[in-house]
Amino acid sequence: MSVARLIQSTLAVVLVSALSFSVVSLTAQEGHKPKPLTMEQKMMMKNKAMKNMDTYMASMDAMMKKLPMHLKETQDEAIKMGEKLFNDGKALSTNGQACASCHPGGGSTGGEAETPMASEATGKPYKLPIPTLVGAAATFPKYKVPNDAVVDLTDMQNNCIMMFMAAQPLDKGSVEARALTSYVASLSNDDKVSVGAMPEMMKKMMMGKK
Repeated sequence: MSVARLIQSTLAVVLVSALSFSVVSLTAQEGHKPKPLTMEQKMMMKNKAMKNMDTYMASMDAMMKKLPMHLKETQDEAIKMGEKLFNDGKALSTNGQACASCHPGGGSTGGEAETPMASEATGKPYKLPIPTLVGAAATFPKYKVPNDAVVDLTDMQNNCIMMFMAAQPLDKGSVEARALTSYVASLSNDDKVSVGAMPEMMKKMMMGKK
């Protein structure tokens, strides 16, 4: 296979994957039964996904030059938007807190964050250690106690928005949710993926309980 053909095939796979995630929600559920596409979904595929494919598959020049540039520009734009949301105390919360209030630069202020609601068992709020988000995305999806389920990175962000920022969770299909996830995930660039791994901070906290 020629280099040009290999690049064309690779970029086509990348584009199809990206479009698939933009068109449908892939949330797995126990007992889930696949359903046929609605007419609206079919039209969306025809008018958006297929036209996007046609744009970049029409010529080798578009595949080799325009598509890689478009991919990078679009990804960079999402990360930039996510970083802005991350640092804005009004964008995601109702109490003036921003993600950066606990995670400046994606790191950690150290110490603990207090839940707004008290535990029914103790009558006191929980105080949870504030982890760094650098490298955190590489450990998702994973089990989280508050959800009693395996959650993905966007779910975890919504946990924090609800528990510490006193606001409604983001719609997982929204531009804002994808942008925030893009930024937080970028903090794990070059980190080894270890799905379900327990952060060192959590290990130390559990050891301290013994």
